[in-house]
Amino acid sequence: MVHTTRMSACFTGRVQGNTIVLDEAVPPLDGQRVRVIVEAVESVDVSMAEQRLAWQAWLDHGPQGPLDEEDNEWP
Repeated sequence: MVHTTRMSACFTGRVQGNTIVLDEAVPPLDGQRVRVIVEAVESVDVSMAEQRLAWQAWLDHGPQGPLDEEDNEWP
């Protein structure tokens, strides 16, 4: 009988050839075979003021955002 434990976590790191160097260790999985899904992470530097404005716009208009003045119909 094979006993398996399902654990999943999300970590970031850098790809260097066929090696992925994670930003932090994953101790519970050290030495175990794992499945890796690789997605690019875009790093965007946004000031605190810009973040506040974006959150306020989201709060005011919801996740769909404001409609453009020229295009006032839903797609």
